[in-house]
This record gives sequence, structure tokens and C-alpha cells, in this order.
Amino acid sequence: MKNKNIKIHFIGIGGIGMSGIAELMHKIGYSVLGSDIIESENIKRLRENGIIVKIGHHKKNIGNVNAVVYSSAVNQNNPEIKEAKKNKIPIVSRADMLGELMKNKKCIAVAGSHGKTTTTSLVGNILESGKLDPTIVNGGIINSISKNNKFGKGEWMVVEADESDGSFLKLPHQISIITNLDIEHLDYYKSPENLNLAFEQFIKNLPFYGISIVNEDDKNLKKLILKNDTRKIISYSNKNKNANVCIKEVILLKNYSEFKLKFNSPINKFSGTHSYKIKAIGLHNIYNATASIIAGLLVGVNNNYIKSALINNIGVKRRFTHIGKINLSNIYDDYAHHPTEILATLKGAKQVNKNIIVVFQPHRYSRTKILFNEFVNVLSKINRLYLLETYSAGEKKIKGFETKDIYNKLKKLKRKVTYIEKENLNKIIYSETYRRNIIIFMGAGSISKIASNFVKINEWYNLRNTIKNKK
Repeated sequence: MKNKNIKIHFIGIGGIGMSGIAELMHKIGYSVLGSDIIESENIKRLRENGIIVKIGHHKKNIGNVNAVVYSSAVNQNNPEIKEAKKNKIPIVSRADMLGELMKNKKCIAVAGSHGKTTTTSLVGNILESGKLDPTIVNGGIINSISKNNKFGKGEWMVVEADESDGSFLKLPHQISIITNLDIEHLDYYKSPENLNLAFEQFIKNLPFYGISIVNEDDKNLKKLILKNDTRKIISYSNKNKNANVCIKEVILLKNYSEFKLKFNSPINKFSGTHSYKIKAIGLHNIYNATASIIAGLLVGVNNNYIKSALINNIGVKRRFTHIGKINLSNIYDDYAHHPTEILATLKGAKQVNKNIIVVFQPHRYSRTKILFNEFVNVLSKINRLYLLETYSAGEKKIKGFETKDIYNKLKKLKRKVTYIEKENLNKIIYSETYRRNIIIFMGAGSISKIASNFVKINEWYNLRNTIKNKK
């Protein structure tokens, strides 16, 4: 049967993970269509590629299709799910469909609590630089290609492996990267122990000849390394000089970072100490780069190609992304929504400018509840903080763990924090732009759109005033 005769309907097709898989399957030759509740840039891109997308979830959207794919955000009461069940149409999760795609390739799966998207992008760029023409499925927009996926004709596939709902355990792969392991997604795992066990299983899921690249400086991952006795692990570290790959002589500069790697264990006969430069800031990005370098060497990419890929990499959207300059202040958009991510972003930002203002939108009441003290601790380190109402992501409010509760706690600590209504944001934040500040809009919800609108409105406002004054 020809692929084009197989119709696949995606429920929630506008999601970052779903859109990437849908686009890949369309490129392979399947007949792809889908639905979502709102318009988005992802849906716009899909339509431009010839994919039919309907807004709203209705049973009438399920016509004569061969399979239905759903994301973790779609519950079983969805009218399209119900209609598919009624008509006995196969229903497949996003992870299962991605797993099917991966069966036809050699795969590198990138997992971890933080840094997955950046690392996936780096590995993809390294394989591209090495002329391996990889297929890439990422959890964020790769700036160099302005989308989150790429269909390649080569034998390798690079995939961001999502641990949030346990689906990363369904992905077949030959090489894995684990960037770190933080306490996260306990709404699904229920306990840190279950989360740790899932990552342990992720390593065990490798074939006997598989290799896992693991950050030894993460305390939780170090325990996994010590427990492992079934699969080969390549460890990397900035703290342990005896790790398989040791990070040395780190230099953090304004627009890029330099470091050396000492290969205590040869990788594809590659050894010694070598210098690297990456067009990114922050120690966390050096860790991401190190894992990517190791992956590149494992699949046979020449070190010179690796160096070229690192220095030419222009990153991933919403990872300390500069989106404009208003008056004297530079405006950045960042995805950080977990205390560890916030701290990493702040440390990196200080390489550029120590005058930092953060507009933060908490993401999910459940996350705020589980990590409340950690949020208070890291947010208290910000010199000037503006807090927006929590982005619920469909959750019900949890009393005692709303934005106002974070605000009240920080006020008690005598921190410079302001609770800000969305409708007042433009006026208040604009007043901060007359000083040489870095203003970071931070969070995983709607704040990226808020940041974009802020820049657009005020660039227009300033341009209008400039023209007016010239007259």
C-alpha cells in the first residue's frame, strides 16, 4: 500500500511535538490532517506545507481515516477520540507513532529534565556538519531551519525524548543522552523514586551494544551510573577529573563560551585534550555541548566538523532568545519554568549584563505546589522581579500555591517584587527600558506571545515618535 493512501488524523496537531511528527509523516508521503483548539504559528506552517488543519475538536473531523494520533494533552473524553473508538479506527499515542518512525533509523534519543531541546539541536547540527543528513524531531523551534523537525535521507535520527508522561520509554534507540535528572512531573510519577526508576529503565532499554551518555555531575544521575551494570555508559563531568570525558578550563564570555575536553577514555579511537568554542552562554550549555560532542564522535563525525557545528550553531527559539531592543534595554524571551532552569538562565544572563529584570509567568499550579520553596528561593535572587498570573495549562487552581502566594512570600523576604496585571504590563515594563537593562520574559505558557507583543507595540511606538519628531 502506498503511503499517500494512508490517512492519519492528528488530534492536537498544533502542539510542538505533534506538529513535528505530522510534518515528518507528510514528507514521507502519508496523507496527514488534523485538528486543534486554537490557531498558532505551528498550524500556519503545517497549512503552508499542504496539511489540512481544522480548528475545534468535533466528531465530524473524523472521517475516512486509517489511524488517529493523539497527544498527552488530549483526554479520552475528546469527541474525536470517542468517534474513532465508535468507528473502530486505530488510536495511537504520539510517542507510539514516533517510535514507529524511529524503527526505520539508527537513533539518538536525548532525555533529561532540562537541556533536551538545546542538546537535540546541537547533535542534529553536528551530524549535519558531518554530512550524515539526519532526521531530527525536536521539542522546540531550531533557529537555523525555523521549525522543529527535519527529514533527512541519512541512516541516523535525533529525537528529543519526553519523560513527562513516561513516553520516552517507548522510543527505540542505539545511543541515549541524559542531560540531568531533577524532581519534576510528579503529577505523573507520584514520587521521586518512580521518576528515578523510569530513567534507570530508559538506560536498560538500550540494546546490548547501545551506549548512554550521562552527566556525572548531576547527583541523581551519578546514582544511576553507580547502579548500572547492564549497559555501557560514557560519563562526562566538570567536577570529576576521572570521568570518561572531563570538562576543563571553562571560559564564559559575553557572547560565547570556551572550554576543553579531556578524553580519559577513547571514543572511536579519538583521545587527548581538545579545545571547543560554542556560540552560547552559561555553563549549562557547555554541558549540553559536551554530550553532543560525544554523540557526534560515536557516530563517526570528524572533530573539525564538530567544532564548526558548535561555533555556527544559532540555537533554539525561546532559549535566552534576543527579540528586540526598546530604548536602552535588550529584551529576551526564555522558556525557563523550573527553578533549576531559571537559575541557569540567570547565571548565563549575568555574562551579558548584571542589570537583570525578569517578567515571570509561573506554569501549572501543580508544579508550583511541588516546588514552591525552590521557586521562592531562586526568584529571591532576582534584583527586580515582575510576576504574572499563573498559566494553568488546564489545571484547576490550588489554594496556597498561586502567583499571589509566591508574591507574598517574597515580600516577607523584602525582595523587590511586583505583581503585575497583564493589561498593565506594557506601561510598567516600558518604563524600565530607559535604563541599560536586560529584560527577560520567562515561562512556558503564553508569556512568549506577551513578550513578542510588547516588542512589536513599542518598536512601532518608538518609530512613530521618531518620525513625528523629525517632522
